[in-house]
Amino acid sequence: MSKFKNIDSKLSDLANKLNGRLTKDRPSYPKSLRTFEERRIDWVENDIMKAIIIQPNFEINGVNSNIWNFINLAIYDDGFSISNPKWMKILVDQKDFSFVEDNIDNLLLKSEENLCNISVSDLL
Repeated sequence: MSKFKNIDSKLSDLANKLNGRLTKDRPSYPKSLRTFEERRIDWVENDIMKAIIIQPNFEINGVNSNIWNFINLAIYDDGFSISNPKWMKILVDQKDFSFVEDNIDNLLLKSEENLCNISVSDLL
């Protein structure tokens, strides 16, 4: 049973609202590497790639699915730069998944506010 069963509908609703794509568990990765659950909402606005990412903690010895992170990310890719300007804000850092689940409405609202207000000048 998926950890995300109680929040997937809210993630899907926000992805639709933002004209984005909800990705579950890195489907483009080989099956042998898909050993953990993860959710991403990705969209492009004003040439800025934006994402809301909910993922387990990546540690030196592997993936720790006991603690979770909730990340807002914006990247500008001009097609020429070696290093793409980016902005990142971690809303949840290494917390039990129940914290994410219990606070999902506020986390999604804050993420939408953070990312919809990002401009290229914020990334430089």
